[in-house]
Amino acid sequence: MLERLVRQGGAYALAGALLKGAGLLLAPLLLNATYLSVPDYGSYALLMITAQLVIYVAGLGLATALIRFMTGDARGTDRDRLPVTALILAMGSAVVAAALLVLAARPLAVALTDSPEGAALMIPLAAYVAAKCASSIPLAVLRVRERAGLYTLAVVVEMVALVGLAWWQLAGLQSGLPGLLLAYAISAAVGLVVMLLLTAPGTNWRVSTAAMRPLLAFGTPLILASLSIWFLNAGDRYLLKWLADREAVAAYEWSARLAGLINMLLVQSFQLAFTVLGLKALQAGAEAFYRRTMRHFSIWTGAAVLMLVVWTPDGMRVLQALFSVDDTYLQASVLVFPLALGFAAYGVYVIVNNTLLAAGRTGVIGANVLIAALVNIALNVALIPQFGAMGAAVATTFSYALLAALAAFAARRDLKVRYPWRIPAVVVTLLVVLGAASLAMDGIQPALRIPGRMLLIGAYVAAVPALGLYTPHDLAAGWAKIRAITGQPPGHSEKQGSDPAH
Repeated sequence: MLERLVRQGGAYALAGALLKGAGLLLAPLLLNATYLSVPDYGSYALLMITAQLVIYVAGLGLATALIRFMTGDARGTDRDRLPVTALILAMGSAVVAAALLVLAARPLAVALTDSPEGAALMIPLAAYVAAKCASSIPLAVLRVRERAGLYTLAVVVEMVALVGLAWWQLAGLQSGLPGLLLAYAISAAVGLVVMLLLTAPGTNWRVSTAAMRPLLAFGTPLILASLSIWFLNAGDRYLLKWLADREAVAAYEWSARLAGLINMLLVQSFQLAFTVLGLKALQAGAEAFYRRTMRHFSIWTGAAVLMLVVWTPDGMRVLQALFSVDDTYLQASVLVFPLALGFAAYGVYVIVNNTLLAAGRTGVIGANVLIAALVNIALNVALIPQFGAMGAAVATTFSYALLAALAAFAARRDLKVRYPWRIPAVVVTLLVVLGAASLAMDGIQPALRIPGRMLLIGAYVAAVPALGLYTPHDLAAGWAKIRAITGQPPGHSEKQGSDPAH
């Protein structure tokens, strides 16, 4: 099971890498005021998180409900007709949501862009929302079928369309923010069509009215959790706009996009695979699987966070030298650390929360996320006036950690797992120490700074076995797995550790 998690997570990570690659290809446009001003970048961030908010609500939790019923108990439903039934419900909800966005265009434009002239932006935004809401269903089908490769293919097609259209609109037509949103809308529609084509084979296209009620009953309570997760991930942009300005939103947004490398490449790809495989594993006694997953996820995600924190300052220097990046975005050198740490904490939440999802305790899930979101709001209001964007970043990190703790406490009733909590605790301590050392090096000469930062990465690698995060048995077993994957026979001296969680 763990091998399937790694294999499928790797495929989803590849898709995430392509998404982030597209973001890097767009960076010369988005961060250069010649094509998109800093205030317009802030408005772009606010518009896109508003779109995400509407997608969460309009999605009605149907994608998660579909996964739940297609991988577990589906009594009272016709399992074969679940995908098309969920798709019809999602499309109907998407149309309503898009219409409401267009009807509320003027007040939304004033709130998000500081001008009623931005009302026209709501039309491509509404189209984007409708396409993304509907595409969540074929994506869920691909996940249940464990067809991560086809999902990656759909992402490739959509991202090629987005990058090409965005460059044409911004660099070619000089159309600014309206052209950028139009590129997002068209590429999302392309992605939806591709996913529908990929999931069409083997799909029963008859709708089951009997399945509608169970899907909605399971999914609708998840709207609260989705809204709260959305706020933890993006709602602080609204508070920054309220308590600061659009320039602060722009700096925070770019920092969050860089930190999003951890989210996209590791956390989201992991979640896409683990939610399905974790639910399936619960049917066969999953305690060891969940322990091993937390161990490996914590160690490898910690390594990725450190890599990002160490090289972001020099990466931003390169971007500024090559593409005339505005000085506003250089704040990412500091902000990316707490934001990346927050995404890692969310990954731990995904692990411990899965048992609540399997037990159908969606109300508890919603309550946990609501508590974390309320704490996040309070912290943002308290910290932003004094610390600006850094206050928002720290608030987000703390709230994600709180969410993981709440889920772990609530899930004890459903699956008593002796999670290796020492592992993430030690990893976080290492990251704080080494990350602070990296930031302290920022003012020294490159000839000393770059080797020094490489030594910090080496220190993390050395600390993993030195502190017992991986034992010699773990390393030997891991090496045996690598040899098996590459087709080499394992050595006779390699042994499994005595703890099945290793």
